[in-house]
Amino acid sequence: MAKRHQPRHRRQLQFLIFNTACPGSCVPLPSLAAMASPPSLIMEEERRFDAEVSEVESWWATDRFRLTKRPYAARDVVLLRGTLRQSYASGEMARKLWRTLKSHQAAGTASRTFGALDPVQVTMMAKHLDTVYVSGWQCSSTHTTTNEPGPDLADYPYDTVPNKVEHLFCAQLYHDRKQREARMSLSRAERARLASPPVDFLKPIIADGDTGFGGATATVKLCKLFVERGAAGVHLEDQSSVTKKCGHMAGKVLVAVSEHVNRLVAARLQFDVMGVETVLVARTDAVAATLIQTNVDASDHRFILGATNPRLRNRSLADVLAEGTAAGKSGAELQAAEDEWLAAAGLKTFSDCVRDAISGLSNITDQDKQRRLREWADATGGVDKCVSHAQARDAAARLGVADVFWDWDLPRTREGFYRFRGSVDAAVVRGRAFAPHADVLWMETSSPDVDECTAFASGVKAAFPEAMLAYNLSPSFNWDASGMTDADMAEFIPRVARLGYVWQFITLAGFHADALVTDTFARDFARRGMLAYVERIQREERINGVETLEHQKWSGANFYDRVLKTVQGGISSTAAMGKGKWLMDGILQCIDLIRQANFLVFCCLDMWLQELLKSSSRTQGLDPEAAVAYKLLPNPGSDDRSALRK
Repeated sequence: MAKRHQPRHRRQLQFLIFNTACPGSCVPLPSLAAMASPPSLIMEEERRFDAEVSEVESWWATDRFRLTKRPYAARDVVLLRGTLRQSYASGEMARKLWRTLKSHQAAGTASRTFGALDPVQVTMMAKHLDTVYVSGWQCSSTHTTTNEPGPDLADYPYDTVPNKVEHLFCAQLYHDRKQREARMSLSRAERARLASPPVDFLKPIIADGDTGFGGATATVKLCKLFVERGAAGVHLEDQSSVTKKCGHMAGKVLVAVSEHVNRLVAARLQFDVMGVETVLVARTDAVAATLIQTNVDASDHRFILGATNPRLRNRSLADVLAEGTAAGKSGAELQAAEDEWLAAAGLKTFSDCVRDAISGLSNITDQDKQRRLREWADATGGVDKCVSHAQARDAAARLGVADVFWDWDLPRTREGFYRFRGSVDAAVVRGRAFAPHADVLWMETSSPDVDECTAFASGVKAAFPEAMLAYNLSPSFNWDASGMTDADMAEFIPRVARLGYVWQFITLAGFHADALVTDTFARDFARRGMLAYVERIQREERINGVETLEHQKWSGANFYDRVLKTVQGGISSTAAMGKGKWLMDGILQCIDLIRQANFLVFCCLDMWLQELLKSSSRTQGLDPEAAVAYKLLPNPGSDDRSALRK
């Protein structure tokens, strides 16, 4: 093999070094690069690496991660870090969120919030609520990265929700700075006279991570964006990323339990790599799901439906639909063919199929049937018994029903999905599987059902008693048709909180509030003009003390006047809130002061008039009103007095 060509000057340099250091030797010296990296530098590199590994291990040993399971080691995390240590503001917000949720858990209460649309909403919420939600549905419908609105199908660019988080987090940071400047520009006495304490604008944001937008690497990159943009918490759901639907749409397809566990592990790994304690919320849609992507996970087997009609043994649903398509059928005709096949298939879970088979045995006594049914329930029933289909077949054979016909492949959809029977039990099984890898568990439901909430909470807490739960107070529910009274609705959040649901939220309340206010005001404005604005908006802002009444101040004109003056030595002729400013803010302040002082003014005036009357003999014999008028005349005389008496 030919030797690799080297430049002439390098060959000469190596020759000189070689012959000077080792005359007569045939062994070449170490390269210049190796000579520039002495063993001490390598040892220092290893020392720093090992110290960082120990630091991560100590971090994981804190109470924050006492219940967290990781299938990887601290060394794996440090291997994925760079040498430049970085810090993130969202890390502090995550610790704040954790403290908030644990405080609610200890008190049996809940953090209640809703989905925020914009900086106005997020700053108004800060006065009353202790967390903020960012909804993927709201982002999909109102503010995607491409500005193309649409339903919540997770087909928007995956940086859409992180961008909204950044939008809101920047607003929180800005109003926090603005408030500090305004307060610290006052004296201590002036601050003491303020009507209210400072607002904590920095309320932790929990964001919708959807399904992770793909495989593990996509989830990792999405979570990195969330940390960088300011999210204190992220939730991930167990639907397929390809067919994702809003939690209250039909056609939801679950992924296997193990696949969603991988998503949660990927998210936790990314948070660990970045050194943050971002709160991870695991959501399951298992209550209302009707399909599942695969049967690879034994935890899912007991909920998969199969055909029990042996006449369909060699005629799958997919074959029927393929034949219909080939024959030119479409739309309603194909749907009718599918409905007919499903009606004939006798879909059941394998567990139900075995129970029916045991009950139908004719060669045993009723007592023996009950014994076998109990044995079957003991072997496969309950959320604690997630046996595989093969194990269930063996148990059925021992009970005398080995030849039962049941096939889960025959009813698969054209896309290859298996039929799934959603239930609270399925949600409990998944909640237990997700609990070691997540901080909060969320079961999506189709109605505000306290019994379902109770069943999920008790099922999860039987295995994980310290688990924290979340609940979606969905606007998709028809609350008025739920059977609850107004008193029941008012008590719903506290009642569910006592079950352990420490974070409760209305996903789309920001969207609905925005629509309601805009629609009703626009209609009234079209009819009554400025009176509608003054009555509906301006007066209500004043009465309720809403800061946007002084919108220039709210937006930070004073703050940037401070910036200008700081830059220009303490004075600025172009200050936004200086001379020549529009007078509305000042007029409104005066009106407010006058209204607030009315009672005091009238009291003082009455006292003054009484003293005035007592001090003058010339007003005796006059009515109080006449006496006052007489005293207020420029130069009162006897004629005036007589006229006033008359």
